[in-house]
Amino acid sequence: MTWTRMVMARYRLLLLSLCTAIGLMGLTGCADDDNSSAAVKQVLKVLDSNEWSFNTNYGDYVNAAFPNVEVQVIPSSSAMDYKLSSAERLKRMKALIESEQPDLIMLSDDSMYTALADEGLLGDLSFYLAQNKELEQHIHPGILEQMRYNRDGALYALTPDLQAQLLFYNADLFNRLGIEPPHDGMTWAEILQLAQRVTQSSSSLDERAIGFLPVFPGPSGLASSIGITEQLGLYPYRAASGTMTVNMPAWQRVYQTAVEAYRNGTFALNDAVGDDGSQLLASTGDSGQTDLFTEGRAGMVVGNYFAYQDVPFKLGAVGPPVDEATRTRSFSVYPGFTMSIRAGSSMAQLSWDVIAFIMGDYVAKVRSGLAGSYDKAAIPSNMTYAEYAKDPIIKSIYQQMPSHFPSDNGTILGSAYGEMADMLSREVDAAVSNKQTFDQMIERMQKQGQEILDRELKKQ
Repeated sequence: MTWTRMVMARYRLLLLSLCTAIGLMGLTGCADDDNSSAAVKQVLKVLDSNEWSFNTNYGDYVNAAFPNVEVQVIPSSSAMDYKLSSAERLKRMKALIESEQPDLIMLSDDSMYTALADEGLLGDLSFYLAQNKELEQHIHPGILEQMRYNRDGALYALTPDLQAQLLFYNADLFNRLGIEPPHDGMTWAEILQLAQRVTQSSSSLDERAIGFLPVFPGPSGLASSIGITEQLGLYPYRAASGTMTVNMPAWQRVYQTAVEAYRNGTFALNDAVGDDGSQLLASTGDSGQTDLFTEGRAGMVVGNYFAYQDVPFKLGAVGPPVDEATRTRSFSVYPGFTMSIRAGSSMAQLSWDVIAFIMGDYVAKVRSGLAGSYDKAAIPSNMTYAEYAKDPIIKSIYQQMPSHFPSDNGTILGSAYGEMADMLSREVDAAVSNKQTFDQMIERMQKQGQEILDRELKKQ
């Protein structure tokens, strides 16, 4: 048995004990609802990627808390084949839902949730949630906001988990340099200014450390990180409409911040540059990239909650970079899997009871006892978890609000996608090395990018 399966087995055993106890206490939301009977088995049709996924993640919740419910899993893995285009996946999911008529729909793809909601295939959960004010008050407001981020703003799903990111920092390094560490609510510009101080100060003291380790390598990668925080998106184009947007003032500010950070030496560390002059500094990506943070040679890094626990220095953590407009929103809070009810399902009440139980306080409490052993990066979207969890940073996570940016279901894929990324990176690198001015960079990116988009749209 692998470590992961051992963890899941332990999790299911504890959860089974909890649900059994709840069932014995006769708590609302388990088996005693208007649609269930102690003597009659009910069939609940659940759409999930496969039966193993359902049994691993949700099966024991339902089996223990709803003993009179028989679950029939409808697999969606073939319809959700990511080798297919987003349009084809949606087409197949619609056909699957219409033919199999599932009651409860589980999705791990937020864009598919939005697409199905926009197609009218999911039921609005607002009425059910309004009947359970306590649950509504305990769900992270940013998660509810994201679930309503669709064409008509209705609540078509809930998600029991959220993923969160933090700005981790090397407290020992900041202390040695005599520099105040980062704090909650800092923008990218402020964090990069602080990073520049760390890089310059450490160089003079032979620390040979950089102030901030980017998530993606190079100035173009940094611009993407800033873009999603500022609610613009990862890239300066809209594939769906075939529009290049790098000449927009907002995107120009993003690229100005990224270019200046690389020009002023914030990321100057000669032994982290490849033979071809490429920038290897990044916390994610190719195997050749260097995670200097874990080596104690970077002051700050953005990472998933619980990502940096085993490091040889005192670790600090604050909220991630926030957008300049609100100073509350970041790209760091986003939902895990979603739970929806098919529009028109005859088992809508039972489906809601299952959702409400999984979202409830009791499951949040048992999850707190498994922190660090179940899923280190995910925490419940039920904020009651903070009352039981021992980690004080949890409360900071629940204070974060998500960034939103327009969905883009365009069809730039494969070589064209790579061609666009290479072009953006090439032009930004040329500006950083003063081979062209910033204005020339924007003009060239806009022109070349639009040519790529126009060419690809003609193929449709």
